[in-house]
Amino acid sequence: YIIHLTKNTKAEDKFSAFENLMSILGTGLINGSEKKGFIKGPHKATCFMDVPFAALKYVLNPRDTDPEKPRYEPYGIILTKQYAYNHGCRPVLYLSNEETNRLCIPRDELWRVVRFEVSKKKWISWLHEREWRCKGDFELPSMLAGVLVKTTKEAQALTTRFTTKRDEFKVRSCSVLPLSMICQGFLKA
Repeated sequence: YIIHLTKNTKAEDKFSAFENLMSILGTGLINGSEKKGFIKGPHKATCFMDVPFAALKYVLNPRDTDPEKPRYEPYGIILTKQYAYNHGCRPVLYLSNEETNRLCIPRDELWRVVRFEVSKKKWISWLHEREWRCKGDFELPSMLAGVLVKTTKEAQALTTRFTTKRDEFKVRSCSVLPLSMICQGFLKA
């Protein structure tokens, strides 16, 4: 499986991470990130991670879930790798800027490159995310492998909503999993 986690976008549009998840389920589409994130080149890309469920508590750490400038929050979707691959997702290339230039990665393919720099002065590494990307926006299947929410209460409410308000969703899920249980709590600051 691969996972796409949402975050709040309150600074741009006032939406919480949960509201962004609901938008994805309602439209069946994950909008790709643009240059303002970590995407290189002229194309936006949709990002996923191939992180074991038990390791999500380390991705959802206090630094990366800071509400003022979140990278992720405990809400997201789960896809099979086969579906993702068949719809254009690929593991990223972890390369330094120098390697990217030396290998002559075409500008049109830079959306696949994630910066990886190691020196005595700095360490830039996102290897722990085991990232996959798809160029542009990503259209979801009508039935997901799973949906991730923060609490058991949210999982129960969303499961009920899937059955009672089907017309709200272009995408539904076989399961709704609370990350507070999967992660056995979250790391503290």
